Amino acid sequence: SLAQIALKFSSSRHCCPFHHKRIAMEAAGAVPETLIFVDVDGVLNVGIRDGGSTPILLEENGCKYAASKHREGTSSNSEQDSLVEKVFSVMERPAGSVKAGTTLRALACRTGELLSDLLVVRLAIIIKAAAGTDVGAGAGDSGRLRVVLASNWRSPKHAGRVHGLEQLLSRYLKRPFVFDAATREGEEHVAADRLRCIGDFVRDRFRAAEQEGGAVAGGMGAASELRILVLEDFFITPMQDWDCDGNIIRSVTDAEDYISSCAPPSAKVSVRILHPYEEWRSRSGLKVQVGVGLTEQHCREAAAFLSGATTAAVAAQQQQQHHQCGSDDDEDADDLEDESVDEDSWCC
Repeated sequence: SLAQIALKFSSSRHCCPFHHKRIAMEAAGAVPETLIFVDVDGVLNVGIRDGGSTPILLEENGCKYAASKHREGTSSNSEQDSLVEKVFSVMERPAGSVKAGTTLRALACRTGELLSDLLVVRLAIIIKAAAGTDVGAGAGDSGRLRVVLASNWRSPKHAGRVHGLEQLLSRYLKRPFVFDAATREGEEHVAADRLRCIGDFVRDRFRAAEQEGGAVAGGMGAASELRILVLEDFFITPMQDWDCDGNIIRSVTDAEDYISSCAPPSAKVSVRILHPYEEWRSRSGLKVQVGVGLTEQHCREAAAFLSGATTAAVAAQQQQQHHQCGSDDDEDADDLEDESVDEDSWCC
């Protein structure tokens, strides 16, 4: 299974191309504190926007049904036809994988599940890149990395779901993992509400630091250097004319600037938002809006942000290490997803 594949390669001997740089930074005490905000729907699964209702989750049974109905042709239910066409269009959409021909169907959840195994693996890869030698990170300890749940899964009624996600991440990370915190609960109806919640969390962290004399749990001081990585599809919404506290958000850069503005001027803050949103027209012209989940490109961008390298340098090193893999790796990978191997070959 894909989960077994991930377990096999989560302990791979391959190294992140910037691992030695990271160790040197840690030895010099130069590694900044890091916050990673994690959404679930549209990030750790593939979600399809369907009017004003709850997004449609891309899962195996739905894919099989859509493929079957597509072969049969249209039905008498036009609303159902539209949904089938959207799902089928998503299934055919290239997934941006190094493996030619890979489509978003490869990221579908197994029937009855709410998470895509491969997408959870990708989150684990990003957490590992951020954690470095900080073994306490993401385990409720006092490391320099904090992983914050920003999804509506943070509601107490979804505690079982969160526990299941934490167990998966613990398995892939080869160490206990729990979310260090969650954004404050509140009414969230549109993308700007989610962005505001993230900004409030950043603002509250610095406010607490000031009140406690410049330090809070986890060592985050009021004037500390802080990196903020946001993995968020914002309710499957394009960056287009949101009004967030009077700030008009028209791009990822606008959203990043808003989060930066929530920190005090004395703080050195860098923000990177990875927004896994795509939209296109189906064959008949239907607008399809999708939270496509974490792509390989997102992993490269995250590694670049966390290491201080460029995305191009990460991609080049990834390809170099892939070509340098030993023959036993090639034998092991014959029947595996190439992207699973590739990702872990540049980030461990």
